[in-house]
Amino acid sequence: MNTESYQYKPHVINVSYQEISPDIPEFFTHKRHVFIMTNTGRPIYVRYGSEIKSSIFLATINAIFQKFLLFFFEDKEKQNLFKISHDKSNIYILQRNQITYICTTNNLQDSEFIIYQMLDFLNTQLISIVTDQANVHLIQKPNYDLGFSVGGSRNLLTLAIKNGLYSPCIAFNSICTLPMTVTLRSFIHNNLKEIKVSNVIATLLLTETYVIDIWRQKNMEFKTSDIMIIQSMIQGQGQLKKGENWIPICLPGLSAMGFVYAYINFFYQNTIGIVMISDDNSLDMFTKCKEAAQTMIEKFDSNKLQQTLFSSLQNNPITPKCIENQTQIKHFIVRHISGQLFLPMYQAFGINNKTFKFYMQQYGELYKDFMISQSLGNLDTKQNYFVWDSKGFGITQYHDVVVSILEFMIRLCSVLMN
Repeated sequence: MNTESYQYKPHVINVSYQEISPDIPEFFTHKRHVFIMTNTGRPIYVRYGSEIKSSIFLATINAIFQKFLLFFFEDKEKQNLFKISHDKSNIYILQRNQITYICTTNNLQDSEFIIYQMLDFLNTQLISIVTDQANVHLIQKPNYDLGFSVGGSRNLLTLAIKNGLYSPCIAFNSICTLPMTVTLRSFIHNNLKEIKVSNVIATLLLTETYVIDIWRQKNMEFKTSDIMIIQSMIQGQGQLKKGENWIPICLPGLSAMGFVYAYINFFYQNTIGIVMISDDNSLDMFTKCKEAAQTMIEKFDSNKLQQTLFSSLQNNPITPKCIENQTQIKHFIVRHISGQLFLPMYQAFGINNKTFKFYMQQYGELYKDFMISQSLGNLDTKQNYFVWDSKGFGITQYHDVVVSILEFMIRLCSVLMN
C-alpha cells in the first residue's frame, strides 16, 4: 500500500481574504463563514475579511441576535447552540461567557454536531491565546478591544476552524494514538516516568498528528482538549519543530486564567517531539527540561528506537488485516471510552479528501444521536445501542468502545469484536 498519500499534509491558510468587506459580493460567497465578536458586537476575528471593515456588519448581526434571545428563548443560559435556518443557508451561534461565535454555512448538509464541536474548540483556542482574563476584562469594560490581544495568533484561530470541521479528534473529543506493540509502548512509558523533574506537570511524546505516550503527575488532570491545543500550536507554528523552545502557553483544561510553560524539542529529523509542561518559568527549569530530554533521546538512540518509530509512523494510518477482504466496509472509526481514537486510512489532522469530509458529517450526526441517547439515561445504551441510517452509516457501542462505520455494520462489528 502506498502510504505517501496518507501522510500528514498541513492545511493551507490563505491570508488574501483579509482585505475584503461585507460591501462586496465575494464576502458572502464562501461555503462557510466564521465570526467571533464580543457580546456587545465588537469584532475579534473574521474568517474571510477584515475585522475593522466588518465591524458595522457584526454590530447589526449582534443586535438581531439579542432580539432573538429576548423574544424566542426564555432562558438563554440553558441554550448551547442557536440555529437560524434559511432556505439557502444555516446560521449557528454559540455564546461562551462574554464572547459570541457565529458560523454561517451554505451547505445545508453540514452536521450541526460538527459545527458545534468546531465552535466550541474555537472558543478553547481563543482562550488559550488570551486566557480567561479576557472575559473578566469584558465584564468590567464591555468595549474592551479583544481583537488587538489576538495579534499574530490569528492563524491559530483559522487552523482551529479547519481542524474543527474535519478532524475526528475534535469531533469526538479524543486523541489519535500511534498504534504499536505493547512492549514498545511500555518501554517508552517507563522512560517518560523515569524523567523526574520537579515542577513538571506532564511529559508528552507526540507528532503533529499522533500521541505516542503521556506521563502526568499523580492526581493531575490533563484534558484531551489541552493535548489538541498543543498539537494545533505545533501544526500552526512550524518553527516549534526546529531546535529547542521554551514558551508560555495557556491550557484551559489545566488553568484558563494564566500561563504555564512548555519545553518543546523535536528530534529524529523533526518528526517526533518531547513536550514538558511546567508551572515554573525560570531558566533553571528550562535547563532541567533540556537535560532530561537529552537523556531520554540518548536512551532511545541506544535502543535503536528511531527506526522502529519511523516504521510505525510510515505504516499509519492503516487498514486492519481483519477487514482487508471485507470489501463492503468502506471505513470506520473506533473510539475508546478513555478518549483514544483509532482511525484507519485517513489522517486525524491536516488535509483529507472530499470523501472523508463527507464521512465526518455523517459520523457527526450519528454520534450526536448516540450522545443524546446516553444523556436521556438509556440503561441499555452502553451495550445495546445500535443504529444505522439510509445512507449505510451506523454506530454501535460494545462495552467501552464506540464504533462508527460506513456500510454493513453488523458484519464489521462481528469482525472487530471477535
